[in-house]
Amino acid sequence: MFNALKVLTLATVFVLPSAAYAQFPERPLKLIVPFAAGGGSDTVARIYAPELAKALGQNVVIENIAGAGGSVGAAAGATATPDGYTLLMATPSTQITGPLLQSNLPYDPDTAFQVLGTIFDSPNLLVVPADSPFQSVEDVVAAAKAAPGDMTYASPGVGSSAHMASELFKLMNEIDVEHIPYKGTGESLPDVIAGRVDWSIDSMTSMLAYVRTGELRALGVSSLAADPLVPEITPIADAVPGFSATAVNYFVVPTATPTDVVDRLREAHTAAVNSPELEKRLNDLGITLVRMAPDELNTKITTDRAKWADVIEKADIPVQ
Repeated sequence: MFNALKVLTLATVFVLPSAAYAQFPERPLKLIVPFAAGGGSDTVARIYAPELAKALGQNVVIENIAGAGGSVGAAAGATATPDGYTLLMATPSTQITGPLLQSNLPYDPDTAFQVLGTIFDSPNLLVVPADSPFQSVEDVVAAAKAAPGDMTYASPGVGSSAHMASELFKLMNEIDVEHIPYKGTGESLPDVIAGRVDWSIDSMTSMLAYVRTGELRALGVSSLAADPLVPEITPIADAVPGFSATAVNYFVVPTATPTDVVDRLREAHTAAVNSPELEKRLNDLGITLVRMAPDELNTKITTDRAKWADVIEKADIPVQ
């Protein structure tokens, strides 16, 4: 009798952890966006969050934690309690370029996170102010070559996809342009629109609305082929053969998050990205949904890191 009771007690102990998460989630979740409000990732997160909330039956609250090209917010996501209640919207700077540019990154990009799934792998737009004299990619390159070092470009931070795309553009065209980093696209946009910087290659998510209102002029898209949602914008690659720079955005949780909770979140994520309303709203912003399995996403993170490591080395971008 004693042994049977002991076995039953032990069995109960081992069942409890799973049972504790059986009703997950029991309270609202937090989704960290590692950039200031108003940027491309923030815009997408605010469209995505209500759909995830529907799938989970709990509110999902956005928290913007900007700084250091996204690494401050990423660190907050990595060190959050691994209970599934804190998610991070990851961008290239989280696990791809951040490890290459920051020697003291406050988390291990290879072990800190479990991926849930992607939402897009977006191209950037090369934009200039509406009253800029530049009418084409070729005009920008010609002006930069005529006055080396005089031209400036904006990015939402060192290590951001916009920064990397711009440095690749410089390398492929052999031009000298000064980088002006900001704390997010929301902060850089006013200076780009006002002409206080000459150009920017930044997220189509945040730039397209201003192109459509006439405040910015789009000279090219950073995908190899024209984007089906904005076929009127020609690829930068038409003027700079082989140029390609896209930014994958995806969602992660701390790596110690219990497996059953991760499974529940992945299930809810799949439901969210399959929502027709979500897809329509993203399409209206010029974003095509990209759905990758976790293994496929992990492979992309590895291959993209190798690509940008080469750019960082050739551009002689200093490690912070």
